Amino acid sequence: MYPWRKPELFKPLIKSLNRFHVWIYQKYDGKYIGEFNGLPFCLMKVKGRKTGKIITIALLTIPLGDNYILVASQGGAKTNPIWYYNLKENPEIEMQVFSDRFKMKATELSEDEKNKLWPEIIEAYPGYENYQKVTNRNIPVFLCKKI
Repeated sequence: MYPWRKPELFKPLIKSLNRFHVWIYQKYDGKYIGEFNGLPFCLMKVKGRKTGKIITIALLTIPLGDNYILVASQGGAKTNPIWYYNLKENPEIEMQVFSDRFKMKATELSEDEKNKLWPEIIEAYPGYENYQKVTNRNIPVFLCKKI
């Protein structure tokens, strides 16, 4: 069993790795650890739904024209990542992709919209297909558009 399927065991490590990733990304504008399998990481700044504080998270993103796709896979865990709930509550975000920064609005795709894009998503990162197979939840997908 993968450790991330038990978020309570893996959470402290993920938080530490995310902080480190964010720090390196911000310091070097994504020059180091800015890509994975040819896809860019982004830094997403979203307002916390409980604290109201701005939270910065490093996430893999899939470019789609001038837009970006975010997949709330959490590695196929049983639950959605916390950032999913923050994004649902506060869809206006700031996103950094390498040295480019944008104000964006994130919209969760409907089941039909997700199904239309899913082949492109798994072509970009095949791991998402396995994550969907190992979890009982429907992995949410967001389309982020510049505002």
